[in-house]
Amino acid sequence: MEWFSSRRGRWFDAPCHLCRRDTVDPTGLCVDCLAEWHALLGRPRCISCGLTLPDPDEGMTCGACSARPWPFDGVVSAVDLVPSVRELVHRLKYRQDFSVLPLLQETLTAALGGFPDIMPLPEVLVPMPLHPAQRRRRGFNQAWLLAAGLGRAIDRPVHKRGVRRVRDTGSLTTQSARERRRALKGAFAVAGDMPRRVAIVDDVLTTGASARALATELRRGGAESVIVWSLARTP
Repeated sequence: MEWFSSRRGRWFDAPCHLCRRDTVDPTGLCVDCLAEWHALLGRPRCISCGLTLPDPDEGMTCGACSARPWPFDGVVSAVDLVPSVRELVHRLKYRQDFSVLPLLQETLTAALGGFPDIMPLPEVLVPMPLHPAQRRRRGFNQAWLLAAGLGRAIDRPVHKRGVRRVRDTGSLTTQSARERRRALKGAFAVAGDMPRRVAIVDDVLTTGASARALATELRRGGAESVIVWSLARTP
């Protein structure tokens, strides 16, 4: 896999995003941290939920997903939400550290290298929407930023209107899967006709409750195929 080939060969002095060591390359990581980050990619994952497969020789779908249908057609998650990934995601979301964004965007893009072999690329990208009140508190939507970089890389538009979060659910981090599903009931609204093939883009996929709720509404809006692309997957 080519790793950030468009930026290779240009070096500069700056603290590494993770170990804070000087002299890193344009990914924002030193040589050692870049090697560890690169090793996170390429792990066999269930195409239905994005979890790492314990035994990839048994197929492309985990046992749980074989018995439990999802309202979306596939998941691509770039990396597990290990501490180093969580740190950079939180620095973007909660500290507005946009210096980590190029690395996160390109990590997600790199994970999609073999995706067209599984199913066709979507016609449009739909960032996981934030409620307006939550967006005002944070100042931006990190899913929009990831989708913008991904859209440029694969030449796909980002859906700019008509998909809204109409309920302010607040943070769902501490809630169980059942509590999340209850909180997200009726949380999204889709206006107008959606293209046939849609990809939901998000930073972290945890229980899949948000993606499930949004995918259901996208299908009601006319989407025939809904896939989920997330930067990280909670193990």
